[in-house]
Amino acid sequence: MGKTTKTDSKTATPESQLATSGQTAEARPVKYVVVRDGYRVSDKEYSDPADPAAIAERDFWTHISKDRSYGEPVSIVQYDSKKHRTW
Repeated sequence: MGKTTKTDSKTATPESQLATSGQTAEARPVKYVVVRDGYRVSDKEYSDPADPAAIAERDFWTHISKDRSYGEPVSIVQYDSKKHRTW
């Protein structure tokens, strides 16, 4: 009987392991939301903090905050899936 060569994943070259592990990592696009005193107030997620719609919504909430509340800071911040999720 002849010898059979058994291929094992442990003996794979590091280059092939890097190629497969590099394919699983995906770059997620950065999103921005409007927050008032750290709490999300915008329903939409914006792709750029200089988006005119995001700026208009920030100005709207700033007006609300100054006129009808205690003047909480309103800003456009990077979206965090844990802190800024909607229910």
